[in-house]
Amino acid sequence: MAKQHLSVRTSTSITPAQQLNERFTTIYTQFAPRITQLIRNEVRGGNIHLAEDLTAEAFYRAWLDLHKCRATTDRQLYSWLATVARRTVMEHYRWKKNTAEVPADTGHWQYANRAMYPAGGYYTPAATGFRTAALAARADDGDSGQADEALRRVRKDGGKR
Repeated sequence: MAKQHLSVRTSTSITPAQQLNERFTTIYTQFAPRITQLIRNEVRGGNIHLAEDLTAEAFYRAWLDLHKCRATTDRQLYSWLATVARRTVMEHYRWKKNTAEVPADTGHWQYANRAMYPAGGYYTPAATGFRTAALAARADDGDSGQADEALRRVRKDGGKR
């Protein structure tokens, strides 16, 4: 029985994706400390952890757009990376500004003891054992005057009848 010889094709050619990955590795090792320092100077309050997160985000964006980079010198490459880093920081603060938490007003205090009627579905409150005093009739009863009277009484003499 004759043995078949399987030839393993060894190629020294590198794919374009591998070339980009190697280029990015070189860029990262060369410029990471400078870009990290740049972002630390841009971050408000000296938050080191936020600066590290934004540095990672900036290099991720640089990796995604590395194929578009036309820099030929180290100086041009640093300028490109610094621009990506500054834009990352600006976008972070722009996003943070537009998503600030604002306390939600869940309604008037006098309706705190009312049953909740959601728009759709079934709601069962958790059994906590906590009870509140009923202050007024429900809004759909048309007795909002009683609620106002109860509030006046509380303000005037501490709720005594």
